[in-house]
Amino acid sequence: MVYVAVLANIAGNLPALTAALGKIEEMKEEGYEIEKYYILGNIVGLFPYPREVIDAIKDLAKSERVKIIRGKYDQFIAMSDPHAEGPDYIDKLEIPKHLKASLKYTWEKLGHEGREFLRDLPVYLVDKIGDNEIFGVYGSPINPFDGEVLPDQPTSYYEAIMRPVKEYEMLIVASPRYPVDAMTRYGRVVCPGSVGFPPAREHKATFALIDAETLRVKFVEVDYDKKIIEDRIKNEKLPDEIIRILYHGGKA
Repeated sequence: MVYVAVLANIAGNLPALTAALGKIEEMKEEGYEIEKYYILGNIVGLFPYPREVIDAIKDLAKSERVKIIRGKYDQFIAMSDPHAEGPDYIDKLEIPKHLKASLKYTWEKLGHEGREFLRDLPVYLVDKIGDNEIFGVYGSPINPFDGEVLPDQPTSYYEAIMRPVKEYEMLIVASPRYPVDAMTRYGRVVCPGSVGFPPAREHKATFALIDAETLRVKFVEVDYDKKIIEDRIKNEKLPDEIIRILYHGGKA
């Protein structure tokens, strides 16, 4: 069988991304044929490995068919003036203080080249999985960055989300950070879960495999060492609130 791997919400968490990519390689050795990767945004923005994460994605893109779109945090970085001398514009954003600190750190660590990489990313993903047309976005079709698709909702809820893109067989979103696989009369709504940004306590890194023929979805969980990330957060003098999110999840 041929599959597409879908990852989202890496959020600058290199150990989690490494664990997920390692699991994918193990599955390839077990006979899974993974023809391409979708990465749905929030590539950077919370945890302290922004440059390393982008380098890893660039390395992946050299040898694999990879499609990448911007997430909400990526957009915060991409929206800066390319000629800006610093990230002071972030102070004007209406977001929590710890996220401002993380985004400023990310802005600095990425450098001009890393920020340009984010600016060059598209907002929407339009592609085919097998013979099926699919649409991907970070948030929701009508609100790509601030939109949110909630988990565990009735079918009518997902039909309303899917209706604007009902010409597609599948809508893939990153926004819930929980795995979602909902069938509607218009098509299928899928969220792969979160690779690096825990939505809740003891949340494992999660990605999705989509069968290219049937569009059936398999969610895969992997473990990673959070203590390494905690130590990096402390060494980089980022806010303690980011450590709390690492272990307990929640909104940033």
